Amino acid sequence: MSQFIDQVKITVRSGDGGNGMVAWRQEKYEPMGGPFGGNGGRGGNVIVQASPDLGTLLDFRYKVNYEATHGAKGGSKRKHGKDAPDLVIRVPVGTVVYDARTGTAIADLSAPHQKVMVAQGGRGGRGNAELATPTRRAPAFCDPGEPGIERELEFELKLMADVGIIGLPNAGKSSLLARLTAAHPKIAAYPFSTLEPNLGVVKRPDGDGYVLADIPGLIEGASTGIGLGHKFLRHIERTRLLVHLVDIAAEDPIADIDIINKELLLYERDLDKLPQLLVVNKADLLPEEDRDKLVEQLKKKLKVPVYVISCATNFGLDDLKNLLLENLAKLGPRFIPTEVEADELAFQHPDGGFEIVRSKKQFHVVGDRVVRHLAVTNLRDPEALFHFHRVLRAMGVIDALLAEGAVPGSEVVIGETVFAFGADWG
Repeated sequence: MSQFIDQVKITVRSGDGGNGMVAWRQEKYEPMGGPFGGNGGRGGNVIVQASPDLGTLLDFRYKVNYEATHGAKGGSKRKHGKDAPDLVIRVPVGTVVYDARTGTAIADLSAPHQKVMVAQGGRGGRGNAELATPTRRAPAFCDPGEPGIERELEFELKLMADVGIIGLPNAGKSSLLARLTAAHPKIAAYPFSTLEPNLGVVKRPDGDGYVLADIPGLIEGASTGIGLGHKFLRHIERTRLLVHLVDIAAEDPIADIDIINKELLLYERDLDKLPQLLVVNKADLLPEEDRDKLVEQLKKKLKVPVYVISCATNFGLDDLKNLLLENLAKLGPRFIPTEVEADELAFQHPDGGFEIVRSKKQFHVVGDRVVRHLAVTNLRDPEALFHFHRVLRAMGVIDALLAEGAVPGSEVVIGETVFAFGADWG
């Protein structure tokens, strides 16, 4: 039996922007030359898209880390580095995307091909051609590419079924699904709930169809997390119509009905207000006279219509099919969107923070942005080195070093490079 996976966590990271380029124009008849380095390309975005071809989140149990491609470095002759392609992660329709760290809903992908950007790729760094100004006509430095964004996401799948079959374990839900559709759920004579929702399509006379789902796991206390019920109650939220299936040969059918309705009420998402058809199954297990007597008692007690079927003999199934079609024709679409807040995090890149870590006589500057600027700095070029010092000053690194006790001559370590702290810094 295939696994039904309806909740997973993954980690995504957008691509880094490509570094800018330091290059010079060296062509015949161009004696003045000048800066000619191009900008870096944009890193790839991470996009989550709803696909009608998927039914579960099973693939994410085997792969949990997703990283987009980095942008290309800028080239000489003002050549722009190539932008990286977006990374598209496909999920089933009905998937809600959450930020796993905050629990905030990012998107509710309820329509085929609907998509959302969950992490924006880093911008490419500027080459020295773009950094040139009237007063700084030949910059010997460039900008590093912006880093990508890493996020932890949680996917939760809520089935988008038209009709949901509910009832206590062993009421015959899986058997009814198998009789009305081409689905082949695992069926056995045991008083345990199915471990996964099963879906099938009921054909309409006009060739179209509607989705029927066997919703498992409902027992007393399900709404409070007992058993598997709380896990599967959320799959009923978007169902248009419920078939409440009852074992007619049960010891107390009315008590069984009350148990399920109570759990729907306690779940607090208006599940108890969904239209229901009360259907008693296993009519073949009772003599006709006893069966009719019990059905009349149910009608009188509950004051609702009661429909009788037998999945074993196919008794009443054609009438039930017609009844479902009639009721669905009267009902509009039911869709409860998840409250989604503006996803500002997808567009927020790391703030370039840093930390000063002191060890013996050395001061270590730890921070992605500082290391990136160092990586694109030609330490043999005085102008490029002076620009790097100005970047450190603007970021607050120089003041932080002074506050930590750095004095001229102190060793400052950035990445794997050791500098001598001097009065000329900044």
